Amino acid sequence: MKSHNVWALAAIGVALAGPAFATVSVRLDQNTVMDLRGPAGTVLIGNPAVVDVNLITPSRIAILGKGYGQTNVIVTDRMGHVIFQQEVDVSRASGDHVSVYRGGVVANFTCSPTCEAAQAPGEDNSGSSPSHAQPAPSGAGGGKPAPPPQ
Repeated sequence: MKSHNVWALAAIGVALAGPAFATVSVRLDQNTVMDLRGPAGTVLIGNPAVVDVNLITPSRIAILGKGYGQTNVIVTDRMGHVIFQQEVDVSRASGDHVSVYRGGVVANFTCSPTCEAAQAPGEDNSGSSPSHAQPAPSGAGGGKPAPPPQ
């Protein structure tokens, strides 16, 4: 009789521990779509500089990789119960990447098949580094990066 009680207590302990969660991998500047166990009420992001979450439908989210690193995403329903909990690992997007270092200035390029300027995570938009919206200098594969602003 006692062995049945031990198994029952173990089953209750596993149920109360909550759902185990695995790591979701997302590429930088790309989305991954995840289904929820029910309609979302609140979305919590550990580090908004690493990922962003968009609601596609009340029960489906898209996780966008915004910066390198790891964070977590928790979604609760309207009653506050956790319906989604995942760690998210954001890594470099596939494709060729080239960084040109000139003194303290770094120019980043994504080359697939031609090279275009690409802002790396952590770079600001102050003009000291290329951004997604700026075209690559002519001959980006062998050209010189712009001199630093003065």
